[in-house]
Amino acid sequence: MGALRDALNHPSELLAMVQYKLKSQAAARAATDRSSPARAFCYDILKRVSRSFTLVIMELDDELRDPICIFYLVLRGLDTVEDDTSVPAEQRVPLLLDFYRKLEQPGYTLRGFGDSPHYIELLERFNLVLEVYAGLKPKYRAVISDITRRMGEGMAEHIRDVECNTIQDYDLYCHYVAGLVGVGLSRMFSESGRESATVARREDLSNSMGLFLQKTNIIRDYLEDMNDARTFWPREIWSRFVPDGGHLSDFTHLENRDRATACLNAMVTDALKHVPDCIEYMSNIRN
Repeated sequence: MGALRDALNHPSELLAMVQYKLKSQAAARAATDRSSPARAFCYDILKRVSRSFTLVIMELDDELRDPICIFYLVLRGLDTVEDDTSVPAEQRVPLLLDFYRKLEQPGYTLRGFGDSPHYIELLERFNLVLEVYAGLKPKYRAVISDITRRMGEGMAEHIRDVECNTIQDYDLYCHYVAGLVGVGLSRMFSESGRESATVARREDLSNSMGLFLQKTNIIRDYLEDMNDARTFWPREIWSRFVPDGGHLSDFTHLENRDRATACLNAMVTDALKHVPDCIEYMSNIRN
């Protein structure tokens, strides 16, 4: 009731929320009712592998909705291969390097990867993603293929890394998993004619957008990553706030609350260095 009361106190925001919901629902119907089974699968699996991205993608117009849906699913498939540590690195590296070539291989599927039923299904029915990919305009396929290649190469290069030691390592990791996504999206925006060529040309700004968003997620997911035995916070930052011989996990202990807060502030400060680029990037966006 509190949320409803707040919304009623801001009628313009309530109207925007309703319009957003109706537009997303209409786009969802358009994506499935008039589509092939392959296209219907893509939007169905999109909802199951990322609800947040689904909402944003369904806000796009008809020109960009399919290309960006497929872009996300291809990179989600690539990331599923990279993330599945139950498979030896020696087996994953060739797949990461060749994944972009599989985009031109009709009928390609992949079994034995994925840590959730939805990710497993995505790869086992990847032929349906490729069917829709093949129907995209060449200019969008070129972007998807190029970003998949560059991301796969970066993942393969760093697949044996167990932590980020320096801020430079941290920035490079974020570049491969998020900055390149920003670069690809910007190129599609410009290729569509919805945005100027400047948006695609300024890859530095697109990369900063990706780094800022990725670092926000990494900061937020500290405890979840600790519980999953993953480390993304760079040692160059967190080691300043623990005694000699300490570990990043020390911040989970209540007695280290002040140290943890100081480290959190340092992580946030590092992320904020990307804000000027983000503001400049957003100022270039017209649609």
